[in-house]
Amino acid sequence: MSTTTLADEDIVLAPAHPRRADGHEVAEDAIGFETRRSATGEVCGLAFTSAEALVSCLGPEQRWVAVPLGTLRNVLGAAGIATLALDPYALPSRAEGRPLHG
Repeated sequence: MSTTTLADEDIVLAPAHPRRADGHEVAEDAIGFETRRSATGEVCGLAFTSAEALVSCLGPEQRWVAVPLGTLRNVLGAAGIATLALDPYALPSRAEGRPLHG
């Protein structure tokens, strides 16, 4: 992981997918942030400081959003996720992670 120190207002790239309103369970359009489980089993959010780092780790087809780091931390924290992996270089497969819809 990166040793870069970022401020809450710094923009990071977060793996995410659109969640369209379906009129039933989802009332309005939203973004689902991807999460993964760490080697210790802890659910963590993901953030990258560059598109190159994101593509290197997750591949060129990965969808993402640019968001202030503080906003991402707040969204993850509201979902009970206290850990954020910044510029991870290796991740478990998606099957071991879970999307966070927010």
